[in-house]
Formats: sequence, C-alpha cells, structure tokens
Amino acid sequence: MRRFDIRRRGRQQRAVLSGALAALPAGLMAALAAELAAEAGAYFPAVYALTLALCLAGTALLARRGLPLVLAPDLGTACWLIYLIVISHGVTLPLLYACLAAAAALVWLLLRCGAAGRALSAFPPCLRAALPLSLGLLLFLWGAEQGRLLLASPLHLVMLGDFADPLAYFTLLGLLALLGLRALRLPPLAAVLGAFLVTALLSLAEGFWIVPPAPFYLPEGLDRAAGLFLRAGEGEVAALTGAAAAFPWLVAVLLLTSWGTIAALFPRLGRGDGAASGGVSAASEKAGLRGVLAALVAVNVLAALAGVLPLMASRLSALAGREGARRPRAFACGACAIFALLLFAAPLARELVSFPAALALLALAAGLSLLRRARLPRLRLVEERAAVLSLVLIVPLTYDIALGLSLSLIAYVLLRQLARRPVPFATRGLAALFVLLAVFAAWIF
Repeated sequence: MRRFDIRRRGRQQRAVLSGALAALPAGLMAALAAELAAEAGAYFPAVYALTLALCLAGTALLARRGLPLVLAPDLGTACWLIYLIVISHGVTLPLLYACLAAAAALVWLLLRCGAAGRALSAFPPCLRAALPLSLGLLLFLWGAEQGRLLLASPLHLVMLGDFADPLAYFTLLGLLALLGLRALRLPPLAAVLGAFLVTALLSLAEGFWIVPPAPFYLPEGLDRAAGLFLRAGEGEVAALTGAAAAFPWLVAVLLLTSWGTIAALFPRLGRGDGAASGGVSAASEKAGLRGVLAALVAVNVLAALAGVLPLMASRLSALAGREGARRPRAFACGACAIFALLLFAAPLARELVSFPAALALLALAAGLSLLRRARLPRLRLVEERAAVLSLVLIVPLTYDIALGLSLSLIAYVLLRQLARRPVPFATRGLAALFVLLAVFAAWIF
C-alpha cells in the first residue's frame, strides 16, 4: 500500500492553488475579450463560453506537454483586431475569423516544416535573454494602469494616480499587503493569495462590486458564434482589401507573441534547446519549442473556427512558481477548475471586471515574479545594448511583444552592419522582412 506523504500532498495542493490564481485573471480577460467582440456585433454569451472552453482545452493540452501555462485572450491583439481592422477598416467579423484561421494554419505549417523555427532562432541571444525583463515590466505597468496607480499624463509619460480614487486605494492596499506578507517570510503563493483575498473582500464589503442576484446561467446561443467564418464572402470588396493587408501582420503577431511569451516564462525552452527553465518537469524537456508552439497555434485554428479571438499563453502564468512548474498537471487541474466555474458565471465575471483591483494585484505580483527571475548577460557591444534597451522600453510602453521584437531586431542589425561586424544571413533576412511589413502596413493603413 502506498505510504501517505503529507509534504508531497502539500506541494500538490500549492500547485493546484497556483493554477487557480493564474486562471482567475485569464477568465476575466475572456469576459473583456467577449465584450470587445460584442462591440463589433458578436453575441457576448456565446463568445464568452466558447473562449473559456477553448482556454480550458488548451491549458490541459499544454499540461500534457509538461508546461504550466494558462491560455487567455491577448487584450492588446484583441483591441487591434476589433478597433483597427474591423471597426476602422470595415472588415466584417466573419472575414476576420476566416483570416485568423488561415493565418494560424499557415503558422502551423511553417512550424511543422521547420521554417518558423529557423526564423525564431535568428533572434540574437541578447534579445532572448531580455524577454523576461520586458515582459515583467509590461505586467507591472499594466497592473499599475488597471489599478490606476499610474495614469496617462498630458505633460509626462505617466503620473501617479489620485489615491482618492477607490480603485487606486484598494490596489495600493493589496500591493502593500503583498509586500508585507513577503516581509513576514510567507511563501510567495501564500502572500499572493492573502493579498488577493484582502483586496477582494474589503472592496466587496465597501460595495465597490457586488455578487449579482443571478451570478450563474447556462451558456446559450453557441450557434451564433461558431462557424461565423462561413459567411466570409458576404462583405464588400473594400473589406477584402483590408483583410488581405492585415493578413501578413496576423501571421507575425500570432507567431511572435506566442513565442515571446513562452520564451520569457521558460528561457531555456525559448532558446529552442528543448529544455525548460529550472524546476520544470522532465516531460517539458522533451517538448521542444516547435511542438509547444504548434499545439498553441492549433488551438487558435479551432478558436477562429469557433468565432473566438486569438488565444495566447497568459503572461500571468508567471504565478505558477516552482511548485506549479514541477507539477504542471496539478497546476492545470486548478486552472481548469476555475475555467469550468467561470464558464457558467458570466454575470459574476462581468462584475469582477467592473472593479479590477484584485485583477491588477495579480498582474503586479506576476510582474514582480518575472522581474525577480530576469537575468541579463553582460552586454559588451553597442548594438546589443541598443537592442535590449529598445525591447525593454517598447514592449512595456506599447503592450506589444511583436512590435518590440521586430523594432529591436532591426536596430540590432543596422548597428551591427554599421560597425562592420558579421550578421547571420537569417537574422538579416528576418530584419528585412520586418521592414517590408512595416512599409506595407504604412502604405495600406
């Protein structure tokens, strides 16, 4: 008979809890993405339910590959698609989903034949090493902005929020509680959970968000979202032109955003050597970069066919910690349980999004976790320093990983050529492709 080990059971419970904490903001982002799609004419309950169902399936699929990752809609990509492509340029939702399905299928083929892997390996080591730092700053600034600790300023880049604002007050209270619990030498997961509960319960007690009278209902109208791409040919010729112009950027965004997030969370896996960062299970060491990205892109093909905006590896998966990394399946169990609960709780999710102090706190905690783990090599050359500085500035300020990677690579290649140092052919070709894409987008849009 197997002997009961209380320490092993405690580690499994911490892994499950870390998965639940990482999945909660991902579920709330699903509600935000569904509201964005609803602004373009989609049916909110159907898009919300299908988004969470695919997040659940994708999280379980990546856990089988040994990675503690939670899938969630990328809000920056979703805003770009809805506001610029659909609303501004008149591309219909069915046509957008058809383009997304085709772009994801093309990325999958490029990954399977090895072309995309060779392109990603063309990024210099200094940029790959700077990804965790840039992503950590992105999460921290995004959490501070969502919690109104930082505000846009007409005179400066940002300014401190007004702490008479209840949202800023409760976010700051949660951050101080998190730092105080860590100062008391509580484990990171316990400190995050304690600060999250303090923020959520105090804001609930003060009435800044409420539990709706009917917090749960069954998903409905799934047929109004799934298969929407079949009506792609109903748009005008101008809509087809806008969709064709956006297609190359869809391919670049799907590939670079997925790779950039995974490379930041698991640096050794991001280098393509087939091993994940320290503490990740042996199964993930066998799951190479190409296989992980192919699985993620395959989920996005299904998402486009189901009428869902693109899903990426959630940056708040940084909350997984060491226990979640060592036990990805236990981590996925906690995440899938939260997704299954939120699947029937759209009114509750909308209410939580209306006062996002607890969500902002989790983003701040994930950002601090990534910043603590970031390690930069010694940068001896000017082009390396300029490229890393570009990446670390552009990604947090624009919330766009693909844009930061492309501009920093162009700067690296230009400065290295000016210094008459050798540049690999693949790196030069990738930088030239980014320049052509930028010129094409400026000409079309």
